[in-house]
Parts: sequence; C-alpha cells; structure tokens
Amino acid sequence: MSEAKVADPPASSTGLRRRAATRERLLDAARVVLASEGFQGASVEHICEQAGFTRGAFYSNFSSKDELLLALCHREREIMFDKLRAAADPSTIADLDVSEAVRLILDRFLMLQPPDRDWFLVNAEFELRSVRDDEVGREFKAAWSQVKQEFQDLMVMILEALGLRLTIDIHDAAVILMGTYDMALREALIENRPMDPDLLRRVMPALLISATEPVAT
Repeated sequence: MSEAKVADPPASSTGLRRRAATRERLLDAARVVLASEGFQGASVEHICEQAGFTRGAFYSNFSSKDELLLALCHREREIMFDKLRAAADPSTIADLDVSEAVRLILDRFLMLQPPDRDWFLVNAEFELRSVRDDEVGREFKAAWSQVKQEFQDLMVMILEALGLRLTIDIHDAAVILMGTYDMALREALIENRPMDPDLLRRVMPALLISATEPVAT
C-alpha cells in the first residue's frame, strides 16, 4: 500500500507578514523619493536608502522601478476610494438635502484624506508619463479610467440615496466635480496655503443641484 502524499506546509504567516511589511515600506519610501526627485531622479538605490533596505530586498519584491511605480499607483487609488466610500456612506445622508449631504461628504473626506503635497507631485509625474504614452503611462491611463468609473458609480449611489437623478451626462458631471476639487487643491499647493474647504462647501453643492432633478415618484 502506497503512503499517502503529505501536502507541503503552508508558507509561514510570519514570513508573509514580514514580506508584506517590506513591500509597504518600499512603497512608502518610493512615495517620498518620487515626490522630491521625480521619476527620473528617483533611483532604486535612493528608494532602498529611504526604506532602510538593500537592493536585494527591493528586487525580491519588485522586478523593476516601473513595477513599483504601478504598485504605488494602485495602492494610492484604493486608499483614496476606501476613504471616499466611507465619507459617502448612503445610510448617513438619505435624510439630508443635497447641500447638507455634499457638505457632510466633503468634510468627512477632507478629514480622512487631507491635501497631500507629496501625492500631488507623484500623481503629476504619472500624468506626464501618460501624456508621453510609455508603458507606465498606458497603465496609468487604465487606472485613471477605473478611477473615473468608480467615481461615477459612487455618484449614482449618492444621488439614489438623495432621490435625485442627473440632467446631464454622468461623465460630464464627474469631470466637473473632480476638476473643481483638483483645481482647488492645485491652487492651494501652488500658493503654499491650506486648501479652502469653504470654497468646496459653496461650489460643489451648487454644481450638483444645477445638474440634478428629483426622481419622479
């Protein structure tokens, strides 16, 4: 009678946690270095030095700097949308009017995701590569398309909770709202001042009200 085959033991949970922690530290370090030096100036050596790791640790987690860049892009996108989803929880806005709801969502989001100079700089680098249409740029374009789609899905969920529907194309509405936030952030960073939440509290509800109507019952 043949012996039963013994399955290989699972990977150590401690080892997996250690590897995940190493990866996160490298991503955090890349964020800092990329913001200060740009994509061209940020070398693997500088990223490893910032993280306190060797090149071996880097290449055991990423095959190239470009792979790390894309991992950072995807991580930051997920973090942002987790916070936006938390801020826009439909169960907390259903009894509010549109102005109150938008202001509440904005206040929550700005508390969870305050203006971030480093990510603004890194994101600008991604946008430049997207315009240049290299491999990382094309991946960023795909990620950006997902961002827009997720934002549109979130808008639909919020409007349904408020009993409203758009009177313009949802893509156009998303561009207007996202562009308003981006410009407010851009101006604040360029002028080296805090972002003005009151501007967004005034403008964003007005924009949404002008582009919606109650759902007929």
